[in-house]
Amino acid sequence: MNALAFQDDEPEERGSYWEEWLSRGEVVPVFQPILSSETTGVYGYEVLGRLKLPNNTLTSLGPFFLAFDKARSHGGHSPKEGSELFRLKKKIDREVRGSALQKFRLESPADTKLFVNISPSQMLDYLKYHSQKLPFTIQKVRELNIDPTRIVIEITEERFEHNLEILKPLLDLYRKEGFSIAVDDAGSEASNLDRIGLFHPEIIKVDLQMLRRSTFSRNFKEILLNLSKLGESIGSSLLFEGIETKDELYNSLNYGARYIQGFYFAKPEPEFTKRYAYRPAMSQALAYFHERKNEEMENQVLWETKWKQKLSLIPIGFEANNGVWEWESEVAQDLETDPEFFRMYITNELGFQISPNYANEMAKGIFADYSYLGKNWSWRPYFFEHVHKSRTSKDSWTISSMYHDINENAMLRTFSRDFGEKMILFIDIIVLR
Repeated sequence: MNALAFQDDEPEERGSYWEEWLSRGEVVPVFQPILSSETTGVYGYEVLGRLKLPNNTLTSLGPFFLAFDKARSHGGHSPKEGSELFRLKKKIDREVRGSALQKFRLESPADTKLFVNISPSQMLDYLKYHSQKLPFTIQKVRELNIDPTRIVIEITEERFEHNLEILKPLLDLYRKEGFSIAVDDAGSEASNLDRIGLFHPEIIKVDLQMLRRSTFSRNFKEILLNLSKLGESIGSSLLFEGIETKDELYNSLNYGARYIQGFYFAKPEPEFTKRYAYRPAMSQALAYFHERKNEEMENQVLWETKWKQKLSLIPIGFEANNGVWEWESEVAQDLETDPEFFRMYITNELGFQISPNYANEMAKGIFADYSYLGKNWSWRPYFFEHVHKSRTSKDSWTISSMYHDINENAMLRTFSRDFGEKMILFIDIIVLR
């Protein structure tokens, strides 16, 4: 019978079914390499569970653990920690972890790490019922005399109905012992950014589905870019998992992947791969990344230079009229006919707009929109970015990072320069529409 056919049954019935299913073979660990972009070698291995059948084939334990997660949301209720299914999951999880740690001590390459998955529900079970003794993983690491700094506790993605803060004492205990913390599947449904804020993990594992969506959606690209900036700002490294294609590998590096995991390099195997087994493939991937990135940067420099020169040659004259600065230049043909020119305006040194918006509509040309007079733009990132660059750079033009204009559904970059006495000229140029 198909294992997933039991997803809608009662948790107790599923527990009995899965116990019989697991009795068909032996539960064993497998190890998927995690590569380092820095060293081009194996940084560590994630432990995954398999059911080894009598014919030596390996079957994933994923459906079994998925069944527990399904049971947690069955009918809007979670199975109690003492339920048959929960006890079975806990037992199997410990078997996998214990065997993996034993094999890691005996066979792993030096200086590599082991990523051990632990769910929030199991952490809560420990805190509620077993906190008088050391957690199982700490006990095994001590018993086997493994350097605890080589162990990464990976908090799995799971629906959790309680306040996440109640898990912090256990995380503090792991850290005190020397373990590192990783948060799994950042950006997925159950693993929200509050986990990153509360747990301050050394490693953030990025949900591949978000990376795949970023190929088609500019919004997801921006989310990933800012997730990369978040990791950098709080000192967390990004690990992109599930990489299967050359483009996915490129994108992961583009978003700051310090560590990489996926079938592109290796599937989970019962044995530890050698530390530098994938160095040639990783070096080739980095060479491709640098070649493609340099080409993108060259195109960006050419685009920026073109617009700097173009704007510098166009006489842009404004004259005050009853406190409003209006554009008086008649020489605007180059801007009117360029589909990339979007709008232009002036603010004072405090960011208040003192001119109309001079917007470009190809059908009508450039027209004045007075509805924005008096609005303040100092909250926009590019405003103080200009102030900073104007004080530190000899270049008269400052160029913002790319951003999305929601109203126009276009990606823009803003060119700006000091204009007259204590005024700033802003010109928005369309990059993508």
